[in-house]
Amino acid sequence: MPDPRHLAARAGSVPAHAGAAAGARDLHADYLKAAAIFGVVCIHAGMPFEDVYRFGVPVFIGLWAYYLEKALARRRPETHMAYLGQRLAELAVAYIAWTLLYIEKFYDGRWAATPLHTVIGGWFGGYGWSGQYYFVILFQLTVLFPLLRRWVAEAPTLPVIAAGVALNVAAGYWLFDHHWISAVGDRLFIYWIPYVAMGIALARGEFGRKPGLGIVGVLLLLAAPIESELFAEHSAYLALTVTLASLLLMMSAVAADRGPQRQPGVLGRAVAFIGRNTFAIYVANVAMLETSRSMGFTAFAVSHAGPWGLLAVVAATMLGGLVVGWLLQVLGLGVLVGKR
Repeated sequence: MPDPRHLAARAGSVPAHAGAAAGARDLHADYLKAAAIFGVVCIHAGMPFEDVYRFGVPVFIGLWAYYLEKALARRRPETHMAYLGQRLAELAVAYIAWTLLYIEKFYDGRWAATPLHTVIGGWFGGYGWSGQYYFVILFQLTVLFPLLRRWVAEAPTLPVIAAGVALNVAAGYWLFDHHWISAVGDRLFIYWIPYVAMGIALARGEFGRKPGLGIVGVLLLLAAPIESELFAEHSAYLALTVTLASLLLMMSAVAADRGPQRQPGVLGRAVAFIGRNTFAIYVANVAMLETSRSMGFTAFAVSHAGPWGLLAVVAATMLGGLVVGWLLQVLGLGVLVGKR
């Protein structure tokens, strides 16, 4: 995902040495983002127990709000709109570029025969390629962010989050039975407010460290397939287990980053590197997975290790995404992977 922490440093609001300190201070957030992108790729690859991995996008939304709130807090209020406009423009460039690429790949030659509402609401509206809806959500949240941060400041945080969780559960189990609500799906910003509210609250120093939150979050994720089996929800992202687990994992990671930090080892640095480059993996994973299938690697992995052979596909996809991100930055096209 685009890293607002990195974007703020590029804009000159913090010196280089402060950015380095922030990178060390946010090590657990980077670990969580690495786990989240691993989960996203697992879902797209067709790994078993996909409900367990659904925390990825909620965590990305929450940490996006966390870093964006911190970036705005460092700036004068009169510069906020310009800053958000710049973030919106950079997001739009990446969205258009990758959408056009995937439309060319998946819908080549169908323009004339496809209704306009399908092109707008489908190809460009969040259903054009796996993960595209994340952009649609961020466009809405970026525009509304000044209002949302003011709302969180004026209202008690926990009731706001609790109300959002209740709405998600209601939508996931009942409201989506309505035709118009189900047509919009979970792309509407309102379903992601709990994560935004949590991100803003954490950026403002709310919610101290409470041991065990991360463990509870993991246990809830392990229970997600059971919830999915027992109750026929319309969107796994709105399931109660996934929603609560995502919020708890965010709280745990941010709280851990506030405490004393130890220098990570080789593995820790590698995981943190993935966490700082999740956007490249996110936008490129569809292409990497398609390449793996066309080359026969996916079929080879599954034939030798069953569904769990897809772990090799996931690993290759993530590595490929990192290489794509590096190449685009070398070519001066870093904006396509959240860098400049």
